[in-house]
Amino acid sequence: MSEQLTVVRPIEVTPAMLVSSSVPETDHPEWAAGTTYATGQRVIVLATHKVYQSTADANTGNDPTAPVSIKWVEVGSTNRWKAFDKSVSTQVKQATSISYRIKPGSAITSVNLLNLTGATSARVRVVAPGEVTVYDKTVALARTPVETGWWAWFFGDRRTPTQVLLQDLPSYPTADILIDIEGTADLGVGVILLGQLRRFSLGVKMGARVGIQDYSSKGRNDFGDVIVVARAFAKRANFSMLLTAGEVDALHLFLSGVRATPCLWIATQRYESTTVYGFYKNFDIVISYFSYSDCDLELEGLT
Repeated sequence: MSEQLTVVRPIEVTPAMLVSSSVPETDHPEWAAGTTYATGQRVIVLATHKVYQSTADANTGNDPTAPVSIKWVEVGSTNRWKAFDKSVSTQVKQATSISYRIKPGSAITSVNLLNLTGATSARVRVVAPGEVTVYDKTVALARTPVETGWWAWFFGDRRTPTQVLLQDLPSYPTADILIDIEGTADLGVGVILLGQLRRFSLGVKMGARVGIQDYSSKGRNDFGDVIVVARAFAKRANFSMLLTAGEVDALHLFLSGVRATPCLWIATQRYESTTVYGFYKNFDIVISYFSYSDCDLELEGLT
């Protein structure tokens, strides 16, 4: 494919970094020690930005965030924080527009939006102190036919891009990152990922393999009827690359350092399927020649 492998090691977006958002944090009432909750009732705790569900009746005075809590179960992040919960399938949902202003406190060279639904455009700005805009890019997410031909153009199915990958942000450690997503009533975004990118290899070779790991269950009942329970899935990919001699130790050191860190791996922006947010499963570097080496990389995505 001739494009270098791009890897973005994301920063963790903390509450202190989030300057503002148009998404309210009002999914459920906030937990109150003096309120009695019944089984199934849900609350939020703003200190943790999590949603909890009661597992017992007459549930009073039991802190959902306690290290051991038998009367509460954690459901997940609040709607506002689903974009930063290291899950691709959980989405921030809000009709027509979603915006975040983040002050990372470090230089950010890459902003990526994954698992978009109902989006029509995405705008990313870098605003330096004094409200000086040093970067402003808008990406239109137009629906395109899945097939070629006049019939497909007028009557066929169309698909909307599900990701926006911006890899050219200027380095301003003190700047704010503004993200504005516009769309339909079904607007949602699964991941907002910020970080610094690294590029490796002379190019990802043709023959890259992509697929998914499906976690749905499929079985039959006593009458032979098929019972399907749809669950999440994760992307997977295998890339082969050609490295220069000077990249061998650098890539080996980098991969060793992110062995337990989910990263964004991009083989080429031509195919969305070659973008994987997750971990590498294993890698092998073969020192084939004096000046060049081969590398095989196996990736498994987050659900």
